[in-house]
Amino acid sequence: MKRPSRLDYAYAVGRVRALERKLIERAVFSEAAEEKDFSSAVKIVFDAGDFPEEMTKINNSVELDGFLEREKEEILRLVAEIFLEKSILDIFLIEEMPARALEISKKLNYSFIRDYLKHRIDLANLKILGRLKYLRASREKLEKFILKGGFLDEQILVQNFEATFSDIGDKIQASPYAELWNRSIDSLKQEETFVELERGIEDFLMAYLRKAKYIVFGPEPIFAYGLAKRRELNLIRILGIGKLNHIPTLLLKKRISETYV
Repeated sequence: MKRPSRLDYAYAVGRVRALERKLIERAVFSEAAEEKDFSSAVKIVFDAGDFPEEMTKINNSVELDGFLEREKEEILRLVAEIFLEKSILDIFLIEEMPARALEISKKLNYSFIRDYLKHRIDLANLKILGRLKYLRASREKLEKFILKGGFLDEQILVQNFEATFSDIGDKIQASPYAELWNRSIDSLKQEETFVELERGIEDFLMAYLRKAKYIVFGPEPIFAYGLAKRRELNLIRILGIGKLNHIPTLLLKKRISETYV
């Protein structure tokens, strides 16, 4: 079968551009986090986005999870319909397993998607490294879980496992992750939490995905929109579960990452 050209994606990209305008800004989630209860928070998100009326009738975490799963199925249905190459759909489906997805991407010629996966591998490795060091695990455990194929040589992380968090920051100073790492370890020292690292990872990936807005034709805008919408649903869950469990507003807002718009 002949491989689709970039121009063949004109209709699909047009659909996605219209849908992008309905995505929710980070400021809306921050505003919702300040509301006094779950229902009020959900209403703010509902009014700002494009969701079925069912959303306003959610009363508990079980109903919330059920709603979000149905919304994720809708995203999958959309991208499956407008992706013109099965390999890209396969990558989208296993994007949370970036090493496997990267192997599929090597058969294609879309550097944007390939590089996104390589960044995801690097950031996953930094998260693994940080958590294992904090738990005082062994280097052997890191070697077992570390992923290959990113921009960062994973052996740099393995070889410096016993170094301090700050020294590891020095070792990756030339990478685009240095600021994220240093900011995260400062938070870890002060508050003993990985929230800064986890949110920073999402912020980095979202900033990268936003570059797809400048790609006129091709599968990249669809790929980026699908992931952005999926992240939006994850933020709704963070907000909803936080409100249902009466998480303090400040802690909840710290978990709200950057959005696509």
